[in-house]
Amino acid sequence: MSTPPAAVAATARVTHPVSDPHREVLRGWGRTHTACCSVLRPTDLAALTATVADAAGVVLARGAGCAYGDAATRRSGTVIDVSGLNRLVSLDDDRGIVVVEAGMTLGELVRILSPRGWTPPVLPGTPHVSVGGAVAADIHGKNHVGAGSFGRHVRWLVVLDADGESRMLTPGRDHDLFWATVGGMGLTGIITTVALQLLPTGPGAASTMRQRAGDLGAVLDQLESTAVEQRSDPLLHSVAWLEGTAPRGVRGRGLVQTTRVPGREVGAGPAATRPGAGALRRPGRDGRSLPGAGVVGRAGIVLANRARWAVPIPRLPRTSSIPSALQPLRRGELWPALFGREGLVQYQFVVPTTSVAVIGVALDLLAEHRTPPALAVLKRLGPADPGPLTFAMEGWTLALDLPARWPGLELALGDLDEVVAAAHGRVYLAKDSRLPAESLALMYPRLGEWQQARTLMDPRGAFGSDLSRRLRLAPQRATS
Repeated sequence: MSTPPAAVAATARVTHPVSDPHREVLRGWGRTHTACCSVLRPTDLAALTATVADAAGVVLARGAGCAYGDAATRRSGTVIDVSGLNRLVSLDDDRGIVVVEAGMTLGELVRILSPRGWTPPVLPGTPHVSVGGAVAADIHGKNHVGAGSFGRHVRWLVVLDADGESRMLTPGRDHDLFWATVGGMGLTGIITTVALQLLPTGPGAASTMRQRAGDLGAVLDQLESTAVEQRSDPLLHSVAWLEGTAPRGVRGRGLVQTTRVPGREVGAGPAATRPGAGALRRPGRDGRSLPGAGVVGRAGIVLANRARWAVPIPRLPRTSSIPSALQPLRRGELWPALFGREGLVQYQFVVPTTSVAVIGVALDLLAEHRTPPALAVLKRLGPADPGPLTFAMEGWTLALDLPARWPGLELALGDLDEVVAAAHGRVYLAKDSRLPAESLALMYPRLGEWQQARTLMDPRGAFGSDLSRRLRLAPQRATS
């Protein structure tokens, strides 16, 4: 086993006693999947190590719980909540390298880094994703064309195995194991520490512009045009909100948003101290959904889409802090609550650039099945990371938020599975809650390669989730 750097090893404090696990109902962020789990919450690395070494059955690390479906729950075995392992280990202001424990959220990391003139290169719309979760899902942002996915910027990481031993992995020396862990959905071991290369940001605010595009073709043209500039500018972010309920001739029209973050030369010294984003409130674990069907219905979806299209757009760019511009969903947990007791399904897929027609096909298919999306978000993506289970690839990704209660939704998404797979595309496992196991190998043709590396990391099948069991990702040992 490789030994982690001294700075990381120093975070293993005197072992705290680990209490017996207690039963707790956990759920995915979309609220379609709930599970009664045995949960432990170690507060430092030593306690985590003892917990894993003593575990008799299958274990799973859970960070902030932002996976939409069943990737962060385990009905049998033990769920280890690592959100208490959230310390800053070190920050090299000269080289822009930060080392953090994996339970720290990206929002908290941004709050620390922003006044010093640095930012994580890849950020999702919510600040609540943990750093370990960002690695496990190899997340992407609105700047993927220039910045790639999260794993591209990880200098090294430390994984705790089933024997309670730590292994440091680097993308050079441990290529296959590193990239099996990045995007591996937490199934190769527990990510405890991450060293991340940062991007330098300059003083001043982020600048955001919005433009209307009258049909899907115009949206695609605008995003493609911006992508040309993004290839040389990882601080340029672009996304489009589509109107999936518009009449067929203009279905897919939308608003295209471009955000520019000021940059600076490395070595120019930290930017002048700026106010941070303020303390973040973690999503409430016991937050309740609205009763019954909630407030997201067909009429409301149509009205909201029309209003988004009709709202006046300022001629001048809107300025805001970098955290506010890049992570607007600071109270994002309220969104799934609006969908009522059954929650929401987010179906996010990516297809290669040559299969861009699938975007329109997806919107038409949902309209034909009378399962309109409450939200449809389109992004242009750049080259893929090397990970066998990495989601993002050169092409187009469409994320669809759909009320889980829609009659016929599973039939519609089953049809869409076939369209996406035939186009050599794939769905995002961090968002998935219902993909059939038979579709996985079609969408992830390097699945066997990942399974081989995973077996080297976890030969006894100690790590697993409800998602890995549903998709039959890898063999797992019997639970106690």
